Amino acid sequence: MKFTNLSKKEFQAFTNKNFSHYTQDIKTYDFYKKNNKEVHLVGLKDENQNIKIACLLTASRSLKIFKYFYSQRGPVFATNDNQEIKFFFKSLIKYLKKNKCLYLRIDPYILENLRKPNGEIIKHHDNQEFKNIMDQLGYQHQGYTVGYSKISQIRWLSVLNLLDKSEDELLKDMNYQTRRNIKKHMRWESRFKRFLLMKHHASSNYLKWQKKNMASLLEMNPISKKCKKCMEIKLNLN
Repeated sequence: MKFTNLSKKEFQAFTNKNFSHYTQDIKTYDFYKKNNKEVHLVGLKDENQNIKIACLLTASRSLKIFKYFYSQRGPVFATNDNQEIKFFFKSLIKYLKKNKCLYLRIDPYILENLRKPNGEIIKHHDNQEFKNIMDQLGYQHQGYTVGYSKISQIRWLSVLNLLDKSEDELLKDMNYQTRRNIKKHMRWESRFKRFLLMKHHASSNYLKWQKKNMASLLEMNPISKKCKKCMEIKLNLN
C-alpha cells in the first residue's frame, strides 16, 4: 500500500465511479484553485496502483504559522478493509504534520440511516467498527447533531433519485407545496431576466418612464407589454 498525492485525472476518475459527494469532486478542486485557496488531493493505492481511498482537503491559516485542514464529505472509500483504512489515516496524519497542520476535521459521506420523508427508518447502517478505528487513531466523534453548522457539512440530507426520470416525472413525485414553490420560482426568474434585458437595452426614454410608472421591481407584466420594442431590439442583436 502507498499513500500518495493524486493527479486531477486520477481523482476525477475515482470519484466518478465511487459513492461520493459533490464537495469531493474535481470541479470543487478547480473552484478552490481559481480562488487561490490551498487544496490537496491525496489517496491510497494498492500494489497494482489501484486507488482504494481518495480525499480532497482544503487548508486555512491558523495562528499565523499553522493550518486548519478540512475534508468536506471525505474521504471517498472504495474499500471496507480495516487495515487499509487505518494505513490511510495514519499516513494522512504524517502528511498533514509535514504541512504544518494544527487541526483536521472530516465528515465522511457515510450513511447512518436511510429514512422516509416522515423520518421513519427504512435501513440502518452499522458504522460502529469505523468509529472504533477513528477513536483508536485519536479522532473525536462530534455526536449525532441536528440543524446547521458553520464549521461542517449538515448531517441530514434529502436525496432525490434522478435515475431514468424526466423533469416532469421528478416534479410529479414531489409534494404539492414543493411543486408550487419551484414553479413560482421559475416564473419570477423568467420575469426578472426579462426585466434585466429590457433595462440593459432600453432607451433613456424608457428609463424615465420606468422611474415614473414602475411601482415595484416585481411587476413585470406591465413592463413587458409597454416595452415590446425593447425586447425586439434584444432579439435582433442575437
